[in-house]
Amino acid sequence: MLTRLLPDQIADFWEIIKYGIEQSLPPIAGEHPDKMNRMLASLLSSKAQCWASYTKERAVNRFEGIILTKMLYDDVSDTKSLLLYCLYGYNSITEGSWPVALESILKYANSKGCTQVVAYSNIPRVIKIAEGLGGDTKYTFISFNVDELMRR
Repeated sequence: MLTRLLPDQIADFWEIIKYGIEQSLPPIAGEHPDKMNRMLASLLSSKAQCWASYTKERAVNRFEGIILTKMLYDDVSDTKSLLLYCLYGYNSITEGSWPVALESILKYANSKGCTQVVAYSNIPRVIKIAEGLGGDTKYTFISFNVDELMRR
């Protein structure tokens, strides 16, 4: 089951969430000494959203994974997308969780007027699962590190 966490839940589970974020930060996050505090502030103010996938074991909810999402607005095309900012599984995520999670994310994106859900990954299993769920994986993410290239 995938559930969007409320700010007080994010605060309560921050150490678990923080670990997942640290393990799955996208390449656009860059380096900043205050990065994780900024992540927390974005989540608590709902600039970004935190979703938890969990299973119930002996009447106790156990985190299976987290997804951070962020609304993206492209003013050139006047379209809104939901970005899957990062995705992390604490253990192996059950195969049945993926379609259920995608359905929840798609419903949320639709309710916010998004035309698409977008993501990037370099994990072959995630890419294969995305393809199996109908995702378009034909584009390649390209980035240039400005500081590194300017030092050449």
